[in-house]
Amino acid sequence: MERNNLRKKAIVFAIVSVFILIALAPAISSTDNTNGNNQQNILRNNQPILSPGEIELKQKELYRSVDLVRGWYWKPSYPNYAPSGMPDFDEKQDQWKAIEPGPDGIIQSLPAGDDIFNPTENCIAPGLDCTLQTVPAGDDVAVWAFCGPVAVANCFWWFDSKYATPTGTPGDGEDNFALVADYGAGDDHSKANAPLLIQNLAKAMQTTSKGTTYIADMQNAIHQWFIDTGLNNKFVENTYDKPTFQFIENEIERSQDVILLIGYYNRAKVVDQQQTQWTTWIDLPHMTGHLQSFTPSVNVLDAVQVLLSGNYQTPTTVKVCIWNQIPNPGLNPLGISQMTIIPGGPTWYQFHFDPSISLTPGAVYYISVDEVGSSVYNIHWHYYTPDIYAGGMAFLEAPPWVFTPQPDKDFAFKTEYYSNNGVRVGGHFLTCAGVNSQDLKIAVSDPCWDIQNPTQDYTKHNDPQYVSHDIHNVTIGCPCPNLDYKWWLPDFPAECDYTIVEQTVVICPVNNPPNKPVKPSGTNSGKINVEYTYTTSTTDPDGDQVYYNWSWGDGTYSGWIGPNASGATESIKHKWSVKGSYQIKVKAKDTNGAESPWSDPLPIRMPTSYNIPMLWLWERLLERFPHAFPILRLLMGY
Repeated sequence: MERNNLRKKAIVFAIVSVFILIALAPAISSTDNTNGNNQQNILRNNQPILSPGEIELKQKELYRSVDLVRGWYWKPSYPNYAPSGMPDFDEKQDQWKAIEPGPDGIIQSLPAGDDIFNPTENCIAPGLDCTLQTVPAGDDVAVWAFCGPVAVANCFWWFDSKYATPTGTPGDGEDNFALVADYGAGDDHSKANAPLLIQNLAKAMQTTSKGTTYIADMQNAIHQWFIDTGLNNKFVENTYDKPTFQFIENEIERSQDVILLIGYYNRAKVVDQQQTQWTTWIDLPHMTGHLQSFTPSVNVLDAVQVLLSGNYQTPTTVKVCIWNQIPNPGLNPLGISQMTIIPGGPTWYQFHFDPSISLTPGAVYYISVDEVGSSVYNIHWHYYTPDIYAGGMAFLEAPPWVFTPQPDKDFAFKTEYYSNNGVRVGGHFLTCAGVNSQDLKIAVSDPCWDIQNPTQDYTKHNDPQYVSHDIHNVTIGCPCPNLDYKWWLPDFPAECDYTIVEQTVVICPVNNPPNKPVKPSGTNSGKINVEYTYTTSTTDPDGDQVYYNWSWGDGTYSGWIGPNASGATESIKHKWSVKGSYQIKVKAKDTNGAESPWSDPLPIRMPTSYNIPMLWLWERLLERFPHAFPILRLLMGY
C-alpha cells in the first residue's frame, strides 16, 4: 500500500512539474508560416553564416562572364577615394553578427559581454561594441547582420569621394567633405576607417541593439546623419515601395545612390488537413510511434506539423513518417523526416519531406511520431478528446507494431503542401553599382557575396579600389501571385525560392542647375554650307558633369551633347544652308536633369555681309545674270 501511495505521489509530482514547465516556457512558437504567431511577423534582413568552402562553391557557380561595356551604365569612379566606382565593403568581418532562433523559434543562447537579447525581434544583437560575443546554444544560429550599415557606407563613401578634392589620396590627411570623417583611423579615407564608418552607421541604425536593420531605422539614421554633418541642405533621402526596374535604372543613371531591399521568399505551405486543439498529452514511444490517420484532399504532401512538448531541456531526435497503411515490420514508409529538438512548452514543429510525397485524395494515410535514441521519455505529443477530426483518429502503439485505435482521440497535427504563393523568410540590402536595361541585368556591391571577384580576406574590400560588382539577371514581374512586386533576381545566392526587390532607398544630392552658359563665341559671318566652330562653357554649382544643347537660329538644335566636366569648354561645328541672319544660343543640363537658362545670343549673318552701296540692285543683277560678275559673286557669298 505504501509503495502504491509513493507511486501515486510521483505521478502527481510529474504532472505538476510538467504544467509548471509549460507555464514557465516561452510562448508557443512555430516554424510554420501559416500559424500567425508573433514570431512569423519578424522580417529580418540578415545573412546566414556559411563556411569558406560553401562560399567558394557558390561564388564559382554564380560567376557570370559578360560583356561589361555593351548596354551598361556604371557608377562613375573617382580616382581620389573611389577608384573602382561604387565601393564594395564587406560585412563578413569583426564578428558583425546576431543570433537568431533555429527551427523551434526559441532563443536558447544566453547573452555574453554587452550583447543584447531583444525580445521584440527574438534575437541577440551584438551591442554597442559591434562584436557578437555570445556562443549559439541549442539550435540557435549566428548570422551576418550588418548588410544595412554596409550598404549605406558604400553610398556615403562614394558621395564623399565625388565632392572631395579630385586629386586627393587616401592618407593625405585632408578632409574636405563632411559626409565621411575620420573615426579614429587617422584619415577619413584610409582603409582602416571603412570598418569604423560601418560601425558608426550600425549604431545609428539600431542594428547593434535590434540585431537587424529595418528600413525605417535606415531612413531615420540617414536623415539624422545629414543633419549632424551639416549636409541636410546638400542631400535628401527618399524611399520607394515596389519600384519598377525602369525607375531603378533611371535613378542609377541620374547618378543617385540606390540601395535595394530584397526580400527572401519561399513558396507558402498551405494546410490541407489539421486538428489543432489539445486537452492532454502522451509520451512518445521508442518504437514505430503513435499514429494519427488523415484523409487528404490534395495529391501531394510536403510537410507535417505536430504539437510537441517535453519535461527536460535535453536535445532529443524526433522522427516523423508517413504510411499508406497501418505500419508492420515489412512495410516501408512513404517518407521519413527527422529533427533534433530541445523540448519545452507546447510548440508546433514542422517536419519537411524532400522529395514531396504523392498522395491519392480521399485515401487514408497515417502519421507516426517517435523518439529516436533516447532511454527516457522526453517528448509528449498533444491530443484532443473527444474526437473532432472527421478524417481520421489517433492510434497508440503498445507493444511494438501493435496499434490500438482511439476513436475518441485526435493528435494535434497539420498536413501541408506548397502553393505558388510566397511568404517572406528574410531579406538583404544591396548597393547598386551598375545597370544594363538592354540585357536586363544589374550589378551590385553585395555586403555578403563576392561573386565576380572572390576573396577569402574579407577585410580586403575595406580598400575601395578592390570591388566585386556582382551581376545578376533581372526578371520583370513577380513569381508569387499573392504579391505585386515588379521585378526579381532569379539567380541570387539566397537559400530561398524567390529573391524579390521590395523597396529602394535613394540618396540624392539637393541639385542645383548649371549656371547660365557664357555667350557663344566663334565666327559671326560666313558662307552658307561651310562649317564653323563655336564654343561655350559653364560651371555646375554641385560639380556635376553637364550636357549642352545648341539652338542654331534656323529651327534646328544639336540635342544634348556630353557629358562634359564642369567648367570645361564645349566646342561644336555647324553650317547653314539658307542665307539669312541667325542668333546662336546654348543651354546646359547637369547629370541630374536640372537645366540652366539660355545663354545670351550670338548674332551671325550667312552669307558674309559687306557695306555695298545699292546692295538690292546688285542682288537683282546677280540673280538675273547668274554667270556674270564672278569675283563680286564670290565676295558676296553667292
